Amino acid sequence: MGLAHSPKIVTDGLVLCLDAGDSKSNSGSGGSTLNNRALTNTTASIVNGTSSSKIVSLDGTNDWIGVNNSETNATLSPAVATFSIWCRPVHWSGTNDYASSLISRGNYNQAGGFFIHLKKSGNPNYPVAQARFSHSTTTSYTYNTASYATLNGWGNWVNVTVSVDANIKVYVDGVLQSTTSRDVSTIIYGTGNIGSGGDTNLAFCSTLSYAPTLDQGTSGYWRPYTGDFGSGHMYNRVLTAEEVLQNYNALKSRFGL
Repeated sequence: MGLAHSPKIVTDGLVLCLDAGDSKSNSGSGGSTLNNRALTNTTASIVNGTSSSKIVSLDGTNDWIGVNNSETNATLSPAVATFSIWCRPVHWSGTNDYASSLISRGNYNQAGGFFIHLKKSGNPNYPVAQARFSHSTTTSYTYNTASYATLNGWGNWVNVTVSVDANIKVYVDGVLQSTTSRDVSTIIYGTGNIGSGGDTNLAFCSTLSYAPTLDQGTSGYWRPYTGDFGSGHMYNRVLTAEEVLQNYNALKSRFGL
């Protein structure tokens, strides 16, 4: 597979490749669609966000990136997977303990699903990422949670990669941060139609996949994502630590790292 941004990125098992810096994925200014460079029959919608030839900007009000029909696409529902995102998060206004979602699908409150969260940390200058994967499709709040992984400050580009099978592994900028065992060894996806509280389409840079524009007000917790999106990848296998680092090194220069 020839990907315009770099010949060095791992392509074995790659099922989703959304890249704002790849002209074959992103048509540039004014575009509302990101083409999947791994599968020709899958696209992502840029909902209210602003696309340029390099990045997608999301203003923290009602923007997100949704992978069309991923709920019913078996290729995008593998038993084990690796997810990766390049993003530049901007601090939410206000002082409360807010959170948004870098990558999410489903509803772990009511069904199967997973969420890779972006949160404020004890040090307000450094956000953290945290991955949660459900191990039930019927019982609320039955999930395994990875440890917090500290990112390199607000307004800076960062790569977050999460692999999941019997363990959740979280990497930041190509370096393993934590390994958390799971109650099950495969990903459990929700059941039911979109918007029913069951399964939902895969979403990048949202509030939650089942409520991507949710804003709970000044005293609430969840906020729409504010900042920029560079690229997102999904594999139908668990990448090795060496492969995660290879992907980071293949793209880091584009983001000034």
